[in-house]
Amino acid sequence: MIVTEGKVKIKLDKDVFYNPKMTFCRHLDVLVWKCIEDKRDMLDALAGTGIRGIRAKVEAGYEVIFNDRNPKAFELIKENLKLNGITAEVYNRDACALMKERKFWHIDLDPFGSPAEFMDSACYSAKRYLSVTATDTAALCGSAVESGLRKYFVFAEMTEFYPEVGLRALIGFIARCLAVYEKGLRVLIAWAREHYYRVHVTVKKSLKSAKESVKKVGYLLYCPKCLNRAIIKVGECVERCDCGERFRIYGPLWLGELKDNNFVNEMIKRVEELENVDKNKVKKFLKSIAGEIDAPFGYSIHAISRILKVSPPKMDRILEELKEMGYEASRVHYSGIVFKTDADIKVVKDVFLALNT
Repeated sequence: MIVTEGKVKIKLDKDVFYNPKMTFCRHLDVLVWKCIEDKRDMLDALAGTGIRGIRAKVEAGYEVIFNDRNPKAFELIKENLKLNGITAEVYNRDACALMKERKFWHIDLDPFGSPAEFMDSACYSAKRYLSVTATDTAALCGSAVESGLRKYFVFAEMTEFYPEVGLRALIGFIARCLAVYEKGLRVLIAWAREHYYRVHVTVKKSLKSAKESVKKVGYLLYCPKCLNRAIIKVGECVERCDCGERFRIYGPLWLGELKDNNFVNEMIKRVEELENVDKNKVKKFLKSIAGEIDAPFGYSIHAISRILKVSPPKMDRILEELKEMGYEASRVHYSGIVFKTDADIKVVKDVFLALNT
């Protein structure tokens, strides 16, 4: 069976992993790669059919090196390269061993499940860019607490904004792994969608950059009683919420930016360059990311309404009221009932009560 995706065609094999549900993600990836100007080589470390790397080569002009330890995938990748009229290096190696032996300008990790076992090697090897997928969302967002501690050394529990907790847990893990090799990161774009998280970062080798990144890793203090939250850096401590309840401490998490606004806007401009894609769907999703303010963590309309025992106000009314009060406020890309603001929980609750009078 042969499928078309973007500008490429791919032959499938029942013994080689291919996920059609990640097609939208790969469309976004192509835009990321198009917007990266200093392209050199990219390692598609867990290539499967080769679909992601072939699109990076054909649609974004990368020199891609392919790797998969499955012998059938190794042969299929070579067939798919030929099918698209291109040539490239292809390896049938353990990804960690390959990344420890050789350094690459850009590394793409798209595992089936957790990227944790590959992260140390990828952070050692990556010279300039690192792209990471995680589909073990339960371990990162707090749904599987023990798994999160074991794989990522992150403690989290389920909250009303759990997709963002998981996304920040993943970026924080990447930042900590990079710092071991005196490397820092800057997030180009990151998103939570459906069953996965996807992160694209730039990597800089310098002690200063590593220190700056580590400073952006810290903890979320969350009060399940009144929904108050605060963020603290490593070494700081607050025991109790203003309401008297003990805070739950989640982390370590990335507390910095989840996107580079200029980069995301450039992606939006280049959506028209994609082929065989629902461009309106891609553009709408990117605009939702672009419009999201940088304040960490969101508030659920339903969770706050439940605590206050009031009717849930309209999203637009909430945002409008907060902005009129001088606060920043926006929707989020991962949920239709969660919003962000730099106002504290007391102000947010007052807005809800006012809108119910």
